[in-house]
Amino acid sequence: MKSKFIKEAARQLWSNKLTTALMAIGIILGISVLTIVIALGQGTKASILERVDRVGATDTFTLRTFPWGQGGGGQHSETENITLTAQDLFSLQQEINGINAIIPTLNSRTTITGELNYLENVSVQGVTAGFQDVRPWNVTSGVLFSEYDITEGTRAAIVGQAVANQLASDGNILGMTIHVDSLQLEVIGVLESRGATGSGRNADEVVLVPEPVFQRLFQPDGYSTVTVQVNDIDRLEAISEQTMSFLEATYLGHEFYVRIPTLTTGTRQETAGRLTSYLTLIAAISLLVGGIIMMNLTNLTVTARTAEIGLRKALGARNHDILTQIMMELFVLAVIAGGIGVLLGVVSTNILAGRIDVNTLFTWHAPAAGIMFSLIIGLLAGVRPANRAARLDPVVSLRAKG
Repeated sequence: MKSKFIKEAARQLWSNKLTTALMAIGIILGISVLTIVIALGQGTKASILERVDRVGATDTFTLRTFPWGQGGGGQHSETENITLTAQDLFSLQQEINGINAIIPTLNSRTTITGELNYLENVSVQGVTAGFQDVRPWNVTSGVLFSEYDITEGTRAAIVGQAVANQLASDGNILGMTIHVDSLQLEVIGVLESRGATGSGRNADEVVLVPEPVFQRLFQPDGYSTVTVQVNDIDRLEAISEQTMSFLEATYLGHEFYVRIPTLTTGTRQETAGRLTSYLTLIAAISLLVGGIIMMNLTNLTVTARTAEIGLRKALGARNHDILTQIMMELFVLAVIAGGIGVLLGVVSTNILAGRIDVNTLFTWHAPAAGIMFSLIIGLLAGVRPANRAARLDPVVSLRAKG
């Protein structure tokens, strides 16, 4: 019985080629445009969120034993600044619930000398075990430090893009020996560019060295800056306050300073939510326009077939048969045209991605939702006029033929 309705629906669609073509074009364009817009939007969303993540770990805060200075807005303490010990960090992690990891930041500034040039006031950072898990670095060439490099203090360095460009004429600095103060280090990697920091410094003017190498170079008394990673982003501020209270109770009379990243996970989720809302709005507008077009064409089609419907009723067709037939026609049209629209959207998206510098991310949710929406709109658009025509007296319906 169902196959009979499908065959009849296909025959009716073929016999009304112009109207069928107009309705199909509306569905195809609507679904294809929707697919393209969502793919471009999702790609853009992924790129933006990736950039947000690259600013730094969103589940961390930074703790210092000295003021942030004028740039950080902190007030200078009248007491002498102190440094934290490895035992302090261990005690913090044991005493405060919710801390996942504490990674000390070893940072100093010095002159870096290469074969052809030198750079002054370059940031040299000591990399400790676990640092990569909390605040990951990526390299564009070469490799990162191995666990052996960090624990044994291999005389190796990873440099930022700015350092590589200025110390090597062609930027190819891998394998080159550089001097950090009086210590010779071999460059094993070049970091991915990070641009400017929040304070305006060039984040690419940096040299990473294993912690033992940093200790040998600068001989710090302890840790003045640490990065604390928490288990629950919602407790980030609470844990930071507990950390300060614990240390201030340990070191009476001394002040500690905390900086929480502006881009926390909450901000990231808010950004993602807004982008998703914009994409949903664009998709809704696209589907609404396509739905209105389809609704009008469906009304015209059903109205134009009033006489045909009257004839079928005169020959014994029931209201249910007529309604089912029209719904089946709309269903077949929506499925076929929707499928073509999805294919056209996928092909167009791939062509756009290859022609212009834009990220795309294709998912089946958008076109699937589009096809379902076109089905719903088409069926809703056809129900009222089909019901009206099906309930007409056959004699009245046949008069419409004239």
